[in-house]
Amino acid sequence: MPIVRIGRSRQITIPKKLFDALALKEGDYVEVERRGNQIILTPKLLLDREKAKAELFELIDRIRKRNEDLKPEEVEEIVTKALEEVRAKKG
Repeated sequence: MPIVRIGRSRQITIPKKLFDALALKEGDYVEVERRGNQIILTPKLLLDREKAKAELFELIDRIRKRNEDLKPEEVEEIVTKALEEVRAKKG
């Protein structure tokens, strides 16, 4: 297990192997949590709510247009599945 040194302003460097394995990039956010004697860093994705909302409505419109021949209930089911996939990716 790599050992890192705490630098100025309490900063640490995440070893490259871990950084790459987690597909992190400069500017990403991590949640910092204390568990007993341990510090847990968990990568987090922060979204701009307005941008995410606009993208969601665009997605719903595209699904509706592609499926104009379906009943509204069937389109709703497709939309629900798409939302579940997005939420699963966010983890």
